[in-house]
Amino acid sequence: MRILMLNPFFFPYTGGTEKHLFEVTKRLAKKHDVTVLTARLPNTEAQEEINGVCVVRTPATILEKLPRPLPPPLPLMPKHDEELKRLIAENDVVHGHNRFVYGLSESSRVKKAGKKMCWTLHNARPEGIDFLTDVGGGAFDDLVGGRILKRCDGVLAVSRETMEATLPADYDGKRGIAYNGVDTKVFRPISGKQARQRYGLHGRVVMTNCRLVEQKGVKYLIDAMKGVDAQLVVFGRGPLLEKLKKKAAGMDAIFIYEWLSEGDLAGLYAACDVFVLPSLWEPFGMVLAEAMACGKPVVGTRVGGIPEIVAKDCGFLVPPADSKALAERVLLLLEDNGLRKKLGSAGRKRVLREFTWEKTAAAYEKIYGDIT
Repeated sequence: MRILMLNPFFFPYTGGTEKHLFEVTKRLAKKHDVTVLTARLPNTEAQEEINGVCVVRTPATILEKLPRPLPPPLPLMPKHDEELKRLIAENDVVHGHNRFVYGLSESSRVKKAGKKMCWTLHNARPEGIDFLTDVGGGAFDDLVGGRILKRCDGVLAVSRETMEATLPADYDGKRGIAYNGVDTKVFRPISGKQARQRYGLHGRVVMTNCRLVEQKGVKYLIDAMKGVDAQLVVFGRGPLLEKLKKKAAGMDAIFIYEWLSEGDLAGLYAACDVFVLPSLWEPFGMVLAEAMACGKPVVGTRVGGIPEIVAKDCGFLVPPADSKALAERVLLLLEDNGLRKKLGSAGRKRVLREFTWEKTAAAYEKIYGDIT
């Protein structure tokens, strides 16, 4: 089968959707002809092969600072249509991954060409972030996103909650769940000694890993940690970095915003005692699965796809924007070594069972089989 993937960004760009696409296409390319059409970033080739995948990049201007509710970064690709027309003709299935960039015109072109079309929902309708984002994102799906999806022969989502919250009620095509996966050979229980020495970590450590934007709720974790005798590690970059550093001033907190390889990131997970993701809205929450794969107990918020990751035997769920509840659960874990080990072990087993990239790729193959 010849498969064309559409996403505004691809390797070496790093993001949740891009990681998903990179891992899935690598596995699909073992059996199928796979092409990715994406924006050309600085220091990348116009066309190259990566892991058996043909990557076609079109010239682009990347917009970084956009008013809410537009989701930055956003590429402008003036020559995109030329490549898209050619590649649609050469492939059997066209699979979109970003309904905010690839929209009604692309889906119309695919249907007119008589080709099968799929979509993966990596983001649900926003809820609980702020008024503009919630209303703007919802309005977009009502006016545009829903129409795109109803033209698809098949739709996948990274969580059941994302599917239920986003797919139009009258959608009558095929559907399936393609959870994000974790490389369990990299993310595994290892010693955190090296990371502790590298960053000067000491005593009990609570960690979060996320993009520093309002959606991730890091300010609530900082408030929670003011009453917890432990060091806070915030790994990530984003527009709120300086604001959050000021909020944490005077606390035993360290912000790490350098690029880390997956191996180094696994070492950082290993250095913590408890991992927390305090999101206000989260389609999946891959970092929770990564921390669980490293044998760490986790605390997440009861939003989006997080409850589908964090079962009761491997961590705790708390209401969003609730610093008091976060503090209570973090303290409970920090003060009970046996409980931490029990939940960490169960979390590792759950990831091995449910969240592998092989299972994700299998979900893609299944839906392709269903629509062809």
